[in-house]
Amino acid sequence: MDFELPEEIAEFRDVTRQIVNGLLVHERAFHETGKVDPIVRKTLVENGYFAMALPEEHGGLGLGALAQAVVQIELARLPPQFWTELRPLMGPGAKNIIQHGSEEQKARLLPGMATGEIGIAFALTEPNSGSDPGSMRTTAVRNADGWVINGSKTYISNGKNANYVIVYAYTDKSKGPRGGITAFLMPKDTPGFAVTGTIELMGTASPGVYELAFDDCQLPADAVIGEEGRGFHYALEGLNEGRMNVGATAVGMGEYALELAIAESKVRPAFGGVISDFQAIRHYIATMATDMRAARLLLLDAAWRYDQGEKKRELASMAKLFATEAGSRTVDTALQIFGGSGYCKGFAIERLYRDIRITRIYEGSSEIQRNTIARELLR
Repeated sequence: MDFELPEEIAEFRDVTRQIVNGLLVHERAFHETGKVDPIVRKTLVENGYFAMALPEEHGGLGLGALAQAVVQIELARLPPQFWTELRPLMGPGAKNIIQHGSEEQKARLLPGMATGEIGIAFALTEPNSGSDPGSMRTTAVRNADGWVINGSKTYISNGKNANYVIVYAYTDKSKGPRGGITAFLMPKDTPGFAVTGTIELMGTASPGVYELAFDDCQLPADAVIGEEGRGFHYALEGLNEGRMNVGATAVGMGEYALELAIAESKVRPAFGGVISDFQAIRHYIATMATDMRAARLLLLDAAWRYDQGEKKRELASMAKLFATEAGSRTVDTALQIFGGSGYCKGFAIERLYRDIRITRIYEGSSEIQRNTIARELLR
C-alpha cells in the first residue's frame, strides 16, 4: 500500500513501525492489568512523538499533515490507551495555540508540550451541545479583572491529566456562534474549575473521558486565545487536521486488522484445509484490501493537499468519512474471519473492534461529514 512519500517521511514511518512493534509486546499486560507500562510513554517522549506536530521554534519537529498522518497510521496499531496523550497535541486545541495564541501563551505551553511535561485538553462538547457547538451554554462574562467563566463540558479527552484546558464559551450570545464564541486558555489550578466525573468507554481511552465544571472561574484578560468572538472559527479550523488525524487512526486500525486476518486465514483449519482455501474468505480479504487501499490513498491525498495550502473542508471530511467507515467494515470482517476467538478478550481483533467504533463519532460524526461535504460542494 505504498504512496510516493518524501524520503524523510518514509524513514520516519519505518522507524515508527519498528518502535510500535517493540511496544506491542506490552499489550498483553495491559489487557490483564488495565495499566500501561511507563516504558511506553517514555519511549514515545524520547523518540520525539510528543513534539512532532509542534513548531520547531518551540522545540517541536514541525511535521506537516502528511507526515503526521503517516506516523499516526503506524501508531494506530498500538492500543489507543498507549498514546492517548499524543492526540490532543495534534488536534484542534493545539492548533488554536500554535496558530492564534499570543507569543506569551506559545512560550508558556509549547516547549513543555513537546517534552510531554505539559498536557492539554480541548473542551468544546457539552451535555446538550455535541454536533451543534453553537448551542453551548458555557459563558464568559467580562469584569474588571478579565473574564468569569461558568458552565460545563463533557466527553473531554485528557481532561483529568491536562495542565491547561482550551475552553470555548459564549462571550456575546446575541452574535450567535460565528461572532459570539471565544476560546480561552485555563490553567487546571484555576479556582472554581473541577473534574466532576469520569465517563467509562467501550475502548479508546483509559479510564475514560471526563466531565468538567466551571463555577465562577476568574481568568485574566490575556487568557483569550486569538481574537474575542473568533473561537467558533478557530475550532472549525482546527477540526480539518483533527478529522484527518482520526482518519489516519482508522486506516492504521483497519490495515492492522487486515494483516491479522490474512495471517489467521492461512492457519485456521477447516474441512481438511485452512479457511483461506475458501472463496468466501478470499472475497472478504479482497474487499478489505481494496477498502483500505482506497482509504489510505484518499487520506494521504487530503493531507498532502493540506500541506500545499489546499485546506478545503470537504477533503478532510471525505478522508475521515471514508477511512472510518472502511476501517470499521474491515475490522468487523476481520473479527468474522477469526470466529469465536475474535470475540474473546485479550485478542487484538477484539480490541480493534471496540476501539475503532468511536472514530465514526468524534471530531464530527459520519452524518456531520456528509453534511459538510455536500455543503461545500453546493456552495
